[in-house]
Amino acid sequence: MRYFFYGTLMDSDVRAWILGERIGRKVLAAAILPGHRRVYLRDRSYPVVVPARGHAVEGLLAEGLDRRAVARLAAFESDEYIAANRAIRLLDGVTVLARVFVASRLAYLSEREWDVGTWQRLYKRKFARRHKAPFGGPGGRMA
Repeated sequence: MRYFFYGTLMDSDVRAWILGERIGRKVLAAAILPGHRRVYLRDRSYPVVVPARGHAVEGLLAEGLDRRAVARLAAFESDEYIAANRAIRLLDGVTVLARVFVASRLAYLSEREWDVGTWQRLYKRKFARRHKAPFGGPGGRMA
């Protein structure tokens, strides 16, 4: 199954921690989710995608995740998300179907656009401490 990552899973440290070192450090294909916007969840440091005509979200397409990685991915996502199939466009123009975690009815959205660089600078270290993850700030692994 294919998955489209557009939020904290775009960070290689987070991917390795959630999916396992072997899978999480793979080079993934750059891809685009058309017809959606990426916004912060209200009072959270992480995003969700919502339908929005004329918008598109850049992210990464992952293929070939094993059952263990898919189970870890599902456990990582909260009830603010549901997995849905969406058409994803690769940079060469090819369109494929992938699972995307989109906003559930429990998600409280903000209007603020989210980007991974800002998250890495402002929130990654706090995320690592809160989750006892073995990495630090924007530069990657903690010593």
